[in-house]
Amino acid sequence: MHFKIVSPSACVDIENIQLAQAQLERLGHTVSLGQHVFSQYRYLAGTIEQRIKDLKQACLDPNVDAVWFARGGTGAAMLLPYLDEWILNKPIIGYSDSTVLLNYVAMHGGMALHAPVFQEIAVKNLDNSPLSYDALKTISLLNTDQNKPQHYTLSSSNCFTQEQSTDEIQILGGNLTVLCSLQGTPYPLQLNQPSILLIEDVGEPYYRIERSLTQLLQSIDTSQLKALILGDFYQCPQKNVTQSMTEIVSEHLEPLKIPLYQCDWFGHGALNRPFWIGKKGKIIDSQLVI
Repeated sequence: MHFKIVSPSACVDIENIQLAQAQLERLGHTVSLGQHVFSQYRYLAGTIEQRIKDLKQACLDPNVDAVWFARGGTGAAMLLPYLDEWILNKPIIGYSDSTVLLNYVAMHGGMALHAPVFQEIAVKNLDNSPLSYDALKTISLLNTDQNKPQHYTLSSSNCFTQEQSTDEIQILGGNLTVLCSLQGTPYPLQLNQPSILLIEDVGEPYYRIERSLTQLLQSIDTSQLKALILGDFYQCPQKNVTQSMTEIVSEHLEPLKIPLYQCDWFGHGALNRPFWIGKKGKIIDSQLVI
């Protein structure tokens, strides 16, 4: 496959990008870098004009199979006013700050893969392999496993999971703080059809997570939210709070009778197993099937 690497968010770790490129090319893939992938403008990977130019060129290039975001951080939301149908041409890969682009693409019918960013794939969760398992699984989802149902283990976290429908419904989600930053803008997360929402976060204390959750629930159509799945809330300090994250979220979902699940296979921690956003999925026998 031919992967194009672009930096829509914060400036990158050059050595990690080059290492990932070398390792992926050793596996027989083609990796090309956007013109401004190593640019720096404040804490961003170049100006808005530079970042949107690289993204657009990658999506319009007929030789590119998928667009892989170099890293997250901050800045992707600045690109939203400049997007058009060209963003739907290729699968896009990323997470964290890329949540804004993933859900935009998903809500407009494109292909969005929540998965490790490129600068992580050769330095994180390697297990004696040149690339992480999550990176290899990302490639297989774009290639040989593209049309195979993927199964993701869940743990039931409230009583409403027993009433979960087995109908296939839309998958959305990503970083909670980033999602909340869009609410009230022209580009919010919208549940226009029955949906399962997956959320994760990093470094946010519990009170900020609860504040973000409150904002999100108050700004979406919760009648369309058929289940919420908690991923890894990595290095989120609990401080003096006695309740667990699951207990706090349950308090908000129980009056709405929304099923709550949790898992440890996606987020900013050691594991970040790829899954499609925008595709249809269902929860059956404590598994998310997409």
